[in-house]
Amino acid sequence: MQIEIRDRRPPVYRKQETPPKPPKEAPKPKEPTREPEVKPPTAEVPKVPMPVKGVPIRTQRGYFIKSSCDEFFRAVERGRVFYAGDDLKGYGWMVMVEQEDGYITVYTGAERVFVKKGESVKKAQVLGKVGKQGQDCGIGFELRLKDGSPINFELVKE
Repeated sequence: MQIEIRDRRPPVYRKQETPPKPPKEAPKPKEPTREPEVKPPTAEVPKVPMPVKGVPIRTQRGYFIKSSCDEFFRAVERGRVFYAGDDLKGYGWMVMVEQEDGYITVYTGAERVFVKKGESVKKAQVLGKVGKQGQDCGIGFELRLKDGSPINFELVKE
């Protein structure tokens, strides 16, 4: 009879060698994220009615509309007043209306304003009285995008 001798030690399992991992590439520096460019609702230059009777004079951001000193300026479209006051230096009494079409109209240099923040305005509603800038009476008028940047536009007489 033969006796079989068994090894009573537990079996040793050897790890299989895995190929070495390639070194990680250095992370690429992130490019600064850019806000998507806000474009006007149409590709054409918007045509905007005159907010006051007078002579438009092109300025860097819009127009100065020279008028008689007893004129009142009006909303060019329906919207909501989101600023009315005189605490922004260099603008005098000012009204900003967010129009239903997405543009913001800015009326500056007024003698008086008749609307307040949050008020809904109708097209052709009186917003205020023109002011005097130097020797001339009139108001500054700008058209802006929702982000506040001024855009090029044309004034049309209705």
